[in-house]
Amino acid sequence: MNRVVVTGLGIVSSLALDREGTWSAMLAGRDGLGPLSRLDLPAEPAQVAGQVALEPLRHQTLCEVAALRALVEALGGFQPSGDPARIGVFQGAGTSGLPVAEVYLEDRLAGHRGRAAEPAYQSPCTVTDALARVLGAEGPRATVMNACSSSLLALGQAWERLAAGELDLAVAGGAEGLCRTTYAGFSSLKAVDARKCRPFSRDRAGLNLGEGAVQILLEPLDRALARGATIYAEVLGYGGSMDAHHATAPHPEGEGAARAMAMALRTGRLDPAEVDLVSAHGTATPANDGAECLAIRRALGAAADAVSITSTKSQFGHTLGAAGAFGAAAAILALRDQAVSPTLRLEDPDPACDLDCTPLAAKQRRIRAALVNAFAFGGNNVSLALRHWSGA
Repeated sequence: MNRVVVTGLGIVSSLALDREGTWSAMLAGRDGLGPLSRLDLPAEPAQVAGQVALEPLRHQTLCEVAALRALVEALGGFQPSGDPARIGVFQGAGTSGLPVAEVYLEDRLAGHRGRAAEPAYQSPCTVTDALARVLGAEGPRATVMNACSSSLLALGQAWERLAAGELDLAVAGGAEGLCRTTYAGFSSLKAVDARKCRPFSRDRAGLNLGEGAVQILLEPLDRALARGATIYAEVLGYGGSMDAHHATAPHPEGEGAARAMAMALRTGRLDPAEVDLVSAHGTATPANDGAECLAIRRALGAAADAVSITSTKSQFGHTLGAAGAFGAAAAILALRDQAVSPTLRLEDPDPACDLDCTPLAAKQRRIRAALVNAFAFGGNNVSLALRHWSGA
């Protein structure tokens, strides 16, 4: 199998519209959460969200605008060449063109004819197709809709094809934009906090929703070295599992999540003692955080006590279909800079979350390898294994 490395990374977040601006803000302990302005939903009790400073364009949704911007940054001026049939695009999707459909429905309900052309040209794979056109990619493409584990599963699928020698280059990631349907849906589940979310805290009361995009450039190691590419980290493998427990709640003992993490360790031939960081799913919902900490202990055993945990959702909110890619981006940059971004507002940890969850402030530490977790509704669990690139 080919070794696979990360050679590009683009981020559009509620903290900044680029990678380094986002990462600097994360390490400084800032968040991108603020009053909800993207949507007019005065009846909803929660009015806090992570919103990006971009707007949709004519014939381009916010998801597409953010994803294309992140792709340009990930490429960094690199122009892919060679056989276009060996370039793949793998994306996690959530709302995609749903905001456009909502506008059309509102027009119709108001008695107007509405602009049917816009929603007709929007589909879950719109972002994937737009990225492929920019890249000139004629190879395999996949749009994964697996709820909140979508983009991490997309990354895993891209790794598989590259490791198997089927591709020379892949772009993987996800994009998300706020919309009324998902916002009202999470609110109806009483999963949204009216305050800024507090992962792993005793008084956590739910998540905040967010938007943005992450795009990650993946290549076989030999090709990356041959072209002198910057290497951010190595992708070792991934694991997936199914709880088969509940439509929205995780298994209370974290059994399925632990299996996904253990599979990522086996696939990546990674010893638990080598894992220094877990970029957690960390939603700040009462059911998730304790179960995830149990899962980490199940998967890592005694090594769990030496691991640093962080939740990006304390800084961006929950970006749904793009959440796994955001967690991966944080882990990749942590491996590059040997620094862990903080879990914000963690002032009173839940005793059930008895791990080092990096409260309040970033810290420097040795990070040899990392796991990235994304656990979705329906009990769909994915964990990705990454290693620090030391030039060997």
